Amino acid sequence: MSMAQLVAAGAPELPEGWFYRITTTGFGYPTVQIRQPGRWFGSREVSYAIVRSEEHENGDVAVIAACVKAWERLKEDEDYARKVREALTLRGDHDPRGGR
Repeated sequence: MSMAQLVAAGAPELPEGWFYRITTTGFGYPTVQIRQPGRWFGSREVSYAIVRSEEHENGDVAVIAACVKAWERLKEDEDYARKVREALTLRGDHDPRGGR
């Protein structure tokens, strides 16, 4: 199945150069990875989701659901990282007397 077919079936469209990889875990469970091109070569995983085939009527639907879950996980991780960066802008001592 191509990227265009995955998107047409309901998987979220990814940024330019990113792609889905369907693989297995070390225990043999099918997994969807969202991958981003590496800086010089290859690619790196930025999100993943295990394909839950028992929850869907067929494997194709289960893979699309895992693509959606991996995308949602990526957005949650980005939101968390943004909040951490915002909190770290307040790093330092906050003297209740106004400082010196």
